[in-house]
Amino acid sequence: MIQKEYDAMTARFTVLASGSSGNASLLQLDDFGLLIDCGLHPRFLSARLQSIGVKWDRISAVVLTHTHTDHWKDATLADLRSRRIPLYGHPRHFEHLGRAAASFTTFHAAGLTRDYAEGQLMQLTPTLTCMPIRVSHDSVPTFAFRLDGLDGASSLPAEAGKLPGNPAWSIGYASDLGCGSPELIAAFAGVDVLAIEYNHDELMERSSSRPKFLVDRVLGDHGHLSNKQAAELTAAIAGKSGDGFPGHLVQLHLSRDCNKPELAAVAGREALVALNPAAEVITARQDVAAKTIMLMRRPNANNRAVARVNKPAKRRTIQPSLPGFDGSDW
Repeated sequence: MIQKEYDAMTARFTVLASGSSGNASLLQLDDFGLLIDCGLHPRFLSARLQSIGVKWDRISAVVLTHTHTDHWKDATLADLRSRRIPLYGHPRHFEHLGRAAASFTTFHAAGLTRDYAEGQLMQLTPTLTCMPIRVSHDSVPTFAFRLDGLDGASSLPAEAGKLPGNPAWSIGYASDLGCGSPELIAAFAGVDVLAIEYNHDELMERSSSRPKFLVDRVLGDHGHLSNKQAAELTAAIAGKSGDGFPGHLVQLHLSRDCNKPELAAVAGREALVALNPAAEVITARQDVAAKTIMLMRRPNANNRAVARVNKPAKRRTIQPSLPGFDGSDW
């Protein structure tokens, strides 16, 4: 845990880039900055940070969802090492990076790797926690994250099962998954920001000129969520969240070839129209940072659903329409 004084009452969340060419998002709490994935070359990542007025000295840590190369870059790992920025990942992520990334040996030797485990809450600062949730994706293992800003600083509880404080705001982040699951729905219940994959339009995918093996991968149990599947998962999460949540839907990882932003946006709005029609839908892009979302403590924060932190159970996937369950739009 990084020991500083932080105020969880106000934070900022920005998707810097999302798509098969590179993924990175930023959560800012005062002078603490957490990157989710680092899938852009340092030059482009620096430019994207600069476009939202953030300098590298505001970046405190990176957390990795999985090891497909649109979520990390070797040159970026080398840049992180030079800046002494730690990387949080699963031990199997680091095993893979040890084989695939030329810069990882020196990065690890510099003492900059931090392990996380499925279903075990991480306390990144006294007022910020992150829970990794295992999801279906063919980069094994792949994780979604629930991030909670807490009212007041405290240490992790001795027993798992509750957050160490009241959530002031929450983010559910799942950039790559082919199927939802009851565990993911429960973990994301009550989030203010739901950032989730809306990868492809089913008809466009099936009628594309892509080779059959790729279409089968995207539509299969370890591929990507279609707009329809993502919308049904969005509605399921909103249905467990109570009035007014999520306040923002951020659509991630749109396919360049087999989706259109307007199709994804319509699907997302229709998913929330009956439950929270006032929710803002933001469709993230590959080439420019998305709109920054301001996160402030909600008046009813004490009564909101919170993530359950239990021993990992066997995951049961739900496939609302098509099978779809992977991680990168190859």
